[in-house]
Amino acid sequence: MFIRGNAFKFKMAGTPFIWLTAFATVYEFIGTIVLEISSNYWFQLYSLLEFAAIYYFYFKLIQPKFNLFFKGTLLLFLLSYILSFLPNGHFIAGSINKTITPLFVITSSTLWIRKLFMEMSIPNLWKNSEFYFVASFLLYYTSTFFFFLLSDSIFNLNTNFYDYWLVNIIAALIFRILLSIGAWQMKSN
Repeated sequence: MFIRGNAFKFKMAGTPFIWLTAFATVYEFIGTIVLEISSNYWFQLYSLLEFAAIYYFYFKLIQPKFNLFFKGTLLLFLLSYILSFLPNGHFIAGSINKTITPLFVITSSTLWIRKLFMEMSIPNLWKNSEFYFVASFLLYYTSTFFFFLLSDSIFNLNTNFYDYWLVNIIAALIFRILLSIGAWQMKSN
């Protein structure tokens, strides 16, 4: 996919998210660790890019039947994202942003699974890249949903925040493994 020069053609729905993940991995190391740039700017931009890539993925998979759902979710996300730039709205809108994306992933994944069983068009899920992307999104966002919503409370309770951070590390590891398998399946198909 990358070697052949097809990476920016986006024939496959998961391609934008693969590029975002690759860029985020490089930026987190160079921007945050090497150059010591504040991560607040990155997290603000990343939440927008992340939602856009996930939105594009599910839009390509299931859009025709659920057009109103996609438009409503996009509008809700954009409103909360704009609110996050207001001086007092950063924490509230940040929480809303961290709520909308997982709920969108859970709902869209459920709709994709429903569509999958209704049409029975994929004979072998193990050889389908979409399956690995949906599984990775669903596992990651459901396992970290409450952690990110409660992270401020956990941090302020004088408990060891890093013990709880292990949930995110394990979820991110499984997430990236499944994304890698999905990308590999894209290349082989």
